[in-house]
Amino acid sequence: MSSSHPIRFFFRALSCAGASILLLSGCGEKDEPETSPTGSGVPPVSPAPQTPEPTLPEVPPSTPRVQDDPASDGWETEVLASEATKQLKALGKLFFKKDRVALKTLLAPDFTSDPLVPAGLQPALQDHLFLVERKATTPSALPPVPAHPNELTKALDAIRALSLSGHGKDQHAHFKVVTVSPGPSSNTFQTEVIASLSFSTEKALVEHHATWLVRWNRTPDQNTLPTLASLSVRDFSRTTTKRNTPLYTDVSASALDGTPCYHSQLGLGLNHWLGRLPVRAMLNRFGTPGLAMGDVNGDGLDDLYLCQEPGLPNRLFLQELDGTVKEASKAWGIDWIDDSRSALFLDLDNDGDQDLVVALYGVVVIARNDNRRQFTVVTALPCSPSTTMLAAADYDRDGLLDLYVCGYTQDNGGASIGAADERFVYHDAGNGAPNSLFRNKGNLTFEDVTTSTGLDQNNRRWSFAASWEDYDEDGDQDLYVANDYGRNNLYRNNGGKFVDVASVAGVEDSASGMSASWGDYDRDGRMDLYVANMFSAAGSRITTQKQFKTATDPVIRERFRRFTRGNSLFRNTDKGFQDVSEQAGVTLGRWAWSSNFVDLNNDAWPDFVVANGYLSSETDSGDL
Repeated sequence: MSSSHPIRFFFRALSCAGASILLLSGCGEKDEPETSPTGSGVPPVSPAPQTPEPTLPEVPPSTPRVQDDPASDGWETEVLASEATKQLKALGKLFFKKDRVALKTLLAPDFTSDPLVPAGLQPALQDHLFLVERKATTPSALPPVPAHPNELTKALDAIRALSLSGHGKDQHAHFKVVTVSPGPSSNTFQTEVIASLSFSTEKALVEHHATWLVRWNRTPDQNTLPTLASLSVRDFSRTTTKRNTPLYTDVSASALDGTPCYHSQLGLGLNHWLGRLPVRAMLNRFGTPGLAMGDVNGDGLDDLYLCQEPGLPNRLFLQELDGTVKEASKAWGIDWIDDSRSALFLDLDNDGDQDLVVALYGVVVIARNDNRRQFTVVTALPCSPSTTMLAAADYDRDGLLDLYVCGYTQDNGGASIGAADERFVYHDAGNGAPNSLFRNKGNLTFEDVTTSTGLDQNNRRWSFAASWEDYDEDGDQDLYVANDYGRNNLYRNNGGKFVDVASVAGVEDSASGMSASWGDYDRDGRMDLYVANMFSAAGSRITTQKQFKTATDPVIRERFRRFTRGNSLFRNTDKGFQDVSEQAGVTLGRWAWSSNFVDLNNDAWPDFVVANGYLSSETDSGDL
């Protein structure tokens, strides 16, 4: 058996022999013998050979480098945005360090500013954890505070004093320029800026979130950066916690410290292993393999299964009573080293314990939980070469859980370049890998019913995620699929047959869909939909400029603009879905890989948790 692709070998064996069953053994703990847990005679998987640290090749001096030079490309507005961003970063430092000379160089002689913290803030939420205040949306009884040259200085001094009372911890100031508008003359322009501040005080953690309109003055000297001429505050909110310590504590080290793999492998990070991966498919560089939680041994504690990149063994962590974990993937027979993208713990055979489903590139592996002591692989289902996510539901209401598998790219090798292909339709891609629905027939056997159930309609998109929910309250499970590079799907279940109604329901959300979550955010009894996409400050600026894709159909141009907005919230009404994303203030999820409805403060109102981020470095532009 090949040590690099044991699961695919197993799948081929099933195809030839029909009903033969193979128990897999992978890389495990060093102190355990390399034998099959069941003594089945299956050759053990050899541990990966020790290899030296990879050496990156030197780039020849003659290799041309692509430089981002908006001036030479004719994008004067991007030049202005870059200059404004530099000045805003300099301003951000002054919130936490007093420097009157530096401040003076940033401001025009006639600079005026609104109060950075508007008067008459109204409480939007107040409980045992948070106080959230917002700028009044209705006229205040208080007289308006006129713009004044000293307002910015007063705000800087006040915030600096508060931050110093918290000993200068957790100080952050970030700004994103989202629009640029040239002024009436060449020496003025205006920007819309998303401003975010966070710091700790003596008694609390504080966050400010605002939208500023900033007018700038330029000089004929191209080596001189613009100065702030005026600053007005359009939107503002302030969140204050009831204590000055974080609400959550990272317990990864304390929980995993006793497992050797935490120090020898997991703690080193993905970049350490990228140069050693035996296969590098399109998604490997993102470090996004999935995980599953469930009580596999019946002790009442949730355990964790962690998928990994090719060549690194998947890990099963069994939770102990003290909150620590024990690594047991080898003993349970699931330390596979194939490229694993997603996993689920669920009871597929209705025997009361948690079975395991793992989506690898090209196959979905079903492993039976035997007496809550180990897993035995019973079948492998062929699917797309580039799987991303698994979702389970009893779509046909026969009492057995069925499986939906998302596919991304049709390329199963390491050469996939996705949107870099010159023929790629970025805003409406239809050349992705097909998704699959597997019906559970009982006894851990499945059949592919993608076509017969109607789910092959609009089924060549680049799917990242899927989520089941009975959104129309007719008693069966419907399916929403979030797709990268274009439109999403909403498959309405009509008695076991599906129809894509995303367009008529108003939830195509043509963007860069990466997750979907259902929840009743307004508590009206109907399940609403939250979709994670990508927010881009640069995209927001560029797609609103007159010179952006001037020869393109306006409808297509609008789709490109939509790509930059961010996340979407769709309210489920009795007449369909309503896009309430902007009025609810939930679009800015940044580069949002995942999102969930979660009641964080136990007030019975669902909140949002969004996992975001991207490949970055110390010189990251901060666009996302």
